[in-house]
Amino acid sequence: MIGPQDPRPPEGHATRPEGLADGPFPDRGARLPGLDVEITAVLTEEAAALDEGEYRLWLDMLDPAFRYEIPVPLLREDPVLPRHSRYAVLFEATKRVLELKLGRAGLLQAWSDRPATTTRHFLGPVRVFDAPAPGAVRADASLLVTSNRGVEHTVLISAARQDLLHERQGGWVLLRRRVLLDVEVATHEQLSIIF
Repeated sequence: MIGPQDPRPPEGHATRPEGLADGPFPDRGARLPGLDVEITAVLTEEAAALDEGEYRLWLDMLDPAFRYEIPVPLLREDPVLPRHSRYAVLFEATKRVLELKLGRAGLLQAWSDRPATTTRHFLGPVRVFDAPAPGAVRADASLLVTSNRGVEHTVLISAARQDLLHERQGGWVLLRRRVLLDVEVATHEQLSIIF
């Protein structure tokens, strides 16, 4: 006799994509090369919105549960050990925090944003993997960002970026972003950049 099915999802499998916004960042699942071009196009538009100061458009590309994090880089002699902490972060924000941060840029009283900073995101190859929730994927990419303000204020930084995206209303939205900086000690100028 067959009993009732267990309604719980398999171990380690999120029931909804929004459940991936918290807890440890998910490992890579199966490689999904068929989505590389589509997800690259989404991330290219997202980077362009940031670079062009279209902050409302950029924020609309984020899920309400969106979480952004920059883990602490670790200086390790053993190259096998991870180069970034799994628990400690230099910066962490929700969509609401980013709305408050970016909402100031267009206000007259935001004098600290004048002259405005110019950023450029150079996105490297994007590789897409399965994520442990239906309709969600993980996209890993290399990233180079430049930030310029005035004559003497220039920041150049490279990073690995890991994004979780999920389908919503026929498109893709960002659910979570983890930025792995290629530096041992990050400066406040580097941390002020949205990667």
